[in-house]
Amino acid sequence: MYFGGSVERTEIRPGTNIPAAYLEYAERFGYTSSAVPLSVAWSRDDRDSTIAPTSGAYRRVAGELGVIGDARYFRTNLQYQHYLPLNKQYTPAFNGELGWGKGLSGRPFPVFKHFYSGGLGSVRGFDQGTLGPRDITGSSIGGPRKITLNAEVIAPFPGAGNDRTLRVFGFADVGNVFGEDEPLKVDDLRASVGVGLSWLSPIGPLRIAAAQPVRKQAGDRIQRFQFQIGTSF
Repeated sequence: MYFGGSVERTEIRPGTNIPAAYLEYAERFGYTSSAVPLSVAWSRDDRDSTIAPTSGAYRRVAGELGVIGDARYFRTNLQYQHYLPLNKQYTPAFNGELGWGKGLSGRPFPVFKHFYSGGLGSVRGFDQGTLGPRDITGSSIGGPRKITLNAEVIAPFPGAGNDRTLRVFGFADVGNVFGEDEPLKVDDLRASVGVGLSWLSPIGPLRIAAAQPVRKQAGDRIQRFQFQIGTSF
């Protein structure tokens, strides 16, 4: 269990690269926002490894409430992962994540608290953080509602035996983010499939993926080859 509180001050400064949605929010509610968010979270992890798991599950529920200040909002995030080993070599793995936010006291959800989707960690094959709503300039601004579903089949790298430090995987991803008043439609979900390589390198877990979007729309920003340093999914 985790309980926390903080004091935040967010300043929006006009500039050539700032999304128009940020300026619109600042013009309505001020270029400086203060908030006192309270947070609570619960998690349980019974995976056999945090960086190269082959069995077990991970569950997490987190909530954040802005109770005092200019930014009044509620934000929650739910995540569930499960690893089901078929044998010593092959492991199907599943990940699901839901995010939801709502503005309070008659204000919209703060644009600087949005969820993002696209790329490693969400829907691979799309440029990082570019899915979902865009402002009038075409800048990706994320959204207060998010859904991500991932499925993988993990196997040792050919010739590496059962070595966990070097593995290959095939995957399928589905997801997107949505605006506060935007309906959640199945037709708006993006999807991709692909293959990847995970390596426990000296600088940390490294994942490389080659993805092919199989469900996309005009204007989506595609990035078929991606890599990151991080944990599973």
